[in-house]
Amino acid sequence: MILRIEQDRRLCRIALAAPEKRNIFDATFAAAFLQELRNAAEDPDTGAILVEADGPVFCGGFDPTSPPPDELFTFGRNAEKPIIAAVSGSAVSAGLAVIANAHVAIAAQGLTFGLTDIRDSRWHDGVYHAVARAIGPRRALELGLTGRIFSTPDALAWGLIHSVAPAFELDDRATEIGTALANANADVVRAALRVRSA
Repeated sequence: MILRIEQDRRLCRIALAAPEKRNIFDATFAAAFLQELRNAAEDPDTGAILVEADGPVFCGGFDPTSPPPDELFTFGRNAEKPIIAAVSGSAVSAGLAVIANAHVAIAAQGLTFGLTDIRDSRWHDGVYHAVARAIGPRRALELGLTGRIFSTPDALAWGLIHSVAPAFELDDRATEIGTALANANADVVRAALRVRSA
């Protein structure tokens, strides 16, 4: 099992569920994740989507031998239903792109993040552009060139995430936000999301 799907009334919860592989995306994993996002978007009983992950790593990036499709780095731009990321573990590379594509991102205290591909002599334009849209191109370029690790407070200050919670409160807070968005006026939410993609 690489994904765990749960319908919580009008909130669809999609969990990355390959902790033994640090939730690293390969083409198959990414395709399954993107398909579940499409399924939730097309479901009239779903008003919002909550992305979460099992294990101590939210997402360890992507497998360079089986690179994921570009849509993995842009899925939030054309979404017509709000996507919330509940980040309970550390994230690097493509994991940051997933967080950056969420419309609301909340993270647990004490996590680490990084655009670390350069450490492996790699660079991925899709990852960079996704993160740059969230935190600004100059900051994203510095992080990408240095590959340095940064903290939850940094992620909050730079706009990668929007709020921070103690680990034991993260699920409750994310669920509260997701449920409120799921039950909001769908036409108004859709109009707001179109502003982001304009």
